[in-house]
This record gives sequence, structure tokens and C-alpha cells, in this order.
Amino acid sequence: MRASLDTNVIIHLYRAGIQHVLFELFDEGVFIYEQIRNVELEHHGRDVLEEVDADISSGKIEIYSEQKLKELAVYKIFENN
Repeated sequence: MRASLDTNVIIHLYRAGIQHVLFELFDEGVFIYEQIRNVELEHHGRDVLEEVDADISSGKIEIYSEQKLKELAVYKIFENN
């Protein structure tokens, strides 16, 4: 199963130290939109950012850019929801 995470989920799981649950439950991939990493976590989750970035660097979390969403032909769905 795959998962796209929002800011609150990331912050709460990382603060509780149980982010491993994400990678156990969603073995096909964990994704976050680039704005969540670059804006939301910078403003609201600075305390977990180092750990999130480590998981991004290790490939546990993939950043989805606007361009990537357009390439996958799901940008309009994403934008509407």
C-alpha cells in the first residue's frame, strides 16, 4: 500500500517516535508534496525536520513536486482535493 502524508501526520508520528509505522504499513511507498517539506514543516515542524530529511535522503520518503504530479497526470485531481 502507498501513502501520501500531510503535515499533521508527519509531525505527530515523528514527535511520538513511531514513524517506523509508516514504513511498515505502507511498503509500496510514502510520499509527501514538496510544499509540505519546504513550507509547512519549516514553519510548524522544525523539531522533526532533521529526521524527516534523513528518511527522504535514505529513500524511505519520496518528495512529489508539482512537475512529478503533472507527469503522472494526477495534478488536477490533487489540486481539486
